[in-house]
Amino acid sequence: MSNSTENTAALGAAEQETEEESLVLKFRKPYKFEGQEYTEVDLSGMEDMTAGDLCAVAKLANRELGVTPIPEMTLPYAMYMAARASHKPVEFFKGLPPVEAMKLKNLVTGFLYGGDGEE
Repeated sequence: MSNSTENTAALGAAEQETEEESLVLKFRKPYKFEGQEYTEVDLSGMEDMTAGDLCAVAKLANRELGVTPIPEMTLPYAMYMAARASHKPVEFFKGLPPVEAMKLKNLVTGFLYGGDGEE
């Protein structure tokens, strides 16, 4: 393999790793849920979700909020989306401290609108 091909392959792998890392919500301090401590939660499962998943999440969020013009911009939508992507119960996300909850909302909406989810 030529140096150019190796460099391109290495760069592609690094970009993929960075993209996956950007879907990991890292907590400022450990978060306890059901007796277990968490320092982060992996939301890379959002990559595998479908439009059907988005509709199901919107339906769940609407039950909590009522009808809203842009449900994907709400915290409940982000919590249900994260629960589905991470296979954790929504209660995990409902118990987050406010700052972490807003980081979650920003990460999910950033992902949905094509950003990296970072602040």
